[in-house]
Amino acid sequence: MQSPEIITDQQRLEACCKTWRAAGAFAFDTEFIRDDTYNATLCLVQVTVDGATALIDPTCELDLAPFWDLVTDKSVVVIVHAGKEDFEVCLRATGKVPRNVFDVQIAAGFVGLGYPLSLLRLVERVTHRRIIKGQTLTDWLHRPLTPEQVRYATEDVIYLPDVYRTLRAELERMGRLAWAEEEFRRFEDPDFYRAPAAERVRRLKGSSKLDGLGLLVLERLVEWRERWAQSRNRPTRALIRDDILVEIARRRPQQARELEVLRGFPQAKNRKVVHELVGIIKAACQTPKSEWPTPREHRDDPPMTRALLDLLSAVIQAICHEEKLNWPLLGSPQRLRELLDYHAGRSGEIPPLLRGWREQFIGRRLLDLLEGRCRLHVSGWPDNPRLHLNEHPPARKGS
Repeated sequence: MQSPEIITDQQRLEACCKTWRAAGAFAFDTEFIRDDTYNATLCLVQVTVDGATALIDPTCELDLAPFWDLVTDKSVVVIVHAGKEDFEVCLRATGKVPRNVFDVQIAAGFVGLGYPLSLLRLVERVTHRRIIKGQTLTDWLHRPLTPEQVRYATEDVIYLPDVYRTLRAELERMGRLAWAEEEFRRFEDPDFYRAPAAERVRRLKGSSKLDGLGLLVLERLVEWRERWAQSRNRPTRALIRDDILVEIARRRPQQARELEVLRGFPQAKNRKVVHELVGIIKAACQTPKSEWPTPREHRDDPPMTRALLDLLSAVIQAICHEEKLNWPLLGSPQRLRELLDYHAGRSGEIPPLLRGWREQFIGRRLLDLLEGRCRLHVSGWPDNPRLHLNEHPPARKGS
């Protein structure tokens, strides 16, 4: 493996960016640390073009604007592996999102290699080369970089162009390149990098047990904690842990002394923090009930509904296996419930399984099954079991 060039000079960075733009495609990765900060501290940028790798060193006070301009240039293919966090760095630095992304982790799922696959496993499956991942917890701000760090950083990108070419060719052969490109376009949406407060709230353990007012309080507490952490560039956990936020939302204390008795809440003695918390809770409690979030529904499905969900899940997994598309790309099991709710008229929002490539691949077939236009058929048991969806033959006249 050729030793990478380490870029520490602004003029050299700008010259390299011109070369990379002319190549029309490049692969990149980043190394960053966010242990004690809200924003990730960028430590290194690795770039590979035409078999040559360069390591850009941001600690040398380089202006990375020419490189980020390259990432956001729609005429250049940007090759990454699980690139969301790398693009977050770009968005924070420039306010712009990437264009023309090819994420090899997503692409691998569309050709049946597995999803989500680690870089190590993906490189091994596509190129039959094995990379060494031994610097995961390294201090990337340490200078000079050790030979082990340089090798690790180089291997993070050196094989990506080969993986890209192989997967792109396979996507074209299978007629799925447009499907993958539809999925890649998520990276071009700024909202993709920041989930709404309501969605972040529902990910917190214990939030499903809150009533509507509790969810409203929790949403506002989450937003307040985010502002605090961002303004001080500190981790959100440095102010209040998730479980304490959920407990405060459940109790909804409106007096300072009620917060002081919370165990695991060191900020209880910080009068400014306590005052702000009480103010948020009181304001939320004055919000009209019509504006409260809807609590998560605790559904006790009838036995046949549960059976139908299991059946549809089995159908999806069988079709994905047969047609070499990794089913986690379709989304969580909740997607099936959303489809059933829409079909039954309990929801007016078109579910993800009936939009875009998902509708083309599986959504229409599930509707055909639900509406009796096809039937299930099992063959090959037990040596080579297969599950098929067969169209019903036309009804005979007079039958």
